[in-house]
Amino acid sequence: MIVGKKLAVLAGLALVLFFSSSAFGITAKSFRQGLMANPNIAKTSGEMFSWHASAGIGGFIHGYYAYGKDKSWLEEASIYYDFLISKMEKEPDGYMGWVGPYFGLEPEVGAVVIGDANLIDPMLAFSEIVMKDPALKSSALGSKAEGYMDLARKTLVEKWDKRGGYYEDGIFASYLNTGIIIDKKTHQLRALPGKKWSENLNKHGRMALCFLKLYRITGEQMFRDRAEKIFGHYKAIMRYHKDEDRYFWNFWEPLAPFDWKGAKPQSWVDVHPYRSGYQVFESSAFVEAYHTGIVFSEDDMKKIINTNLWMWNKSLTDIHFKSANGTPTGEENGKVEDAGALWPSLAEFDPKIREIYAAELKKRNNEVEADYFRNVICKEPPSFKRKYVTGEAKLPDIPVYPSKDISMAVCIPSHISSAKNEEIKFGCKVQAKGTVKINLFSEDGKTSLFEIGSLAAVKAGDMYYMKWNGKDKNGQALKGNYRVRFTMNDSTREWRIKLEE
Repeated sequence: MIVGKKLAVLAGLALVLFFSSSAFGITAKSFRQGLMANPNIAKTSGEMFSWHASAGIGGFIHGYYAYGKDKSWLEEASIYYDFLISKMEKEPDGYMGWVGPYFGLEPEVGAVVIGDANLIDPMLAFSEIVMKDPALKSSALGSKAEGYMDLARKTLVEKWDKRGGYYEDGIFASYLNTGIIIDKKTHQLRALPGKKWSENLNKHGRMALCFLKLYRITGEQMFRDRAEKIFGHYKAIMRYHKDEDRYFWNFWEPLAPFDWKGAKPQSWVDVHPYRSGYQVFESSAFVEAYHTGIVFSEDDMKKIINTNLWMWNKSLTDIHFKSANGTPTGEENGKVEDAGALWPSLAEFDPKIREIYAAELKKRNNEVEADYFRNVICKEPPSFKRKYVTGEAKLPDIPVYPSKDISMAVCIPSHISSAKNEEIKFGCKVQAKGTVKINLFSEDGKTSLFEIGSLAAVKAGDMYYMKWNGKDKNGQALKGNYRVRFTMNDSTREWRIKLEE
């Protein structure tokens, strides 16, 4: 349901940039013209338009910094952004959006969270630069920046809140595939029954990036809280492999009750088998969260770096990457490629990543990224100094345990009332046969209170679950904050829950 044939075109978007460097050097105007020459922009709409139109869009900001804060890169960016905004349509509830075919629900049409976020996120990167520079803010670019921020508030926050697109569960959150389409007969919004689920992690990760930028621009706590809940969910699903001292994570995991259909989640749970670009983006999102002082510690980032270096084949002349779970190659539409890729956003932290990226850039035809790497990234020595905060960052307590044999473990929902006969579903996916024990721990995770139950895993790669009503062994309803710990062999996963009367 999440990965369909019509998404196949997205696999190579990061490589399909319709511009090239010339002997005379690229200009901001020629860069914009190159983006607009992408023929797919003219023949797509909705989410697909957002993927094509956002391919390479970060080059405006990188060009601005690569070429000595040359304002022409911002001026050309605003021309391109305004062109994108001209493609928005007024939806039946009065909000604006990029309307088009609804992936997975064709031939239905509508706007989706990721379509809006893909194109507004770079606008907010522009706004952050302009609003923090008095000279730029007082220029014509200032009103542009304010307009993009207003668009973000209306389109990303207000619209999707009113449509029920944002879901919170305890200390975590996700954005949803809402299943809200524009009815072709009535021309009104309509929610299709049973078509709501938590989005792929990369999609609400893009929303989290928008909130990071809005928080840094405005200082409003709501934006920080949402980013922390989304990135907190990311960290909670990460698995630690102690043998290689590294983290990795799945492409999608359930968070809400509607993410389950009977005994199984709505979608598959694993590292993506062939599209390496998802984790390229996600690792860059973690870098931005780290620099903003949200969720990730220096140790977390080192373990993510270790993952990407573990994926690498250790050659600088014939570079290849397996996926984060060890898959060497993947095939899509008959084309076989590496299942993994370099995560270049980590280059600011690690010298080896820089060395690999430098070797890759020699083979690429991307002048802006090469100049940004040389003139901005390499201008500073590798460092874990955060860009946007000083001093010690206050991070939530979200432990990542060694978890070779439990590839998913969740408590859904995490907040129930046993007095109202509500139940929590404990769900897990295993990579080995054996017994998964489920224990209730104190809020601080230091004291084991009792074993809730266990799951007999008879087949590796399968899903297992049980339900619990929030009562102790004597049938007494519990109240308070706790942690549920899943253990199997030497693997551990944990989830926070809240019980009410």
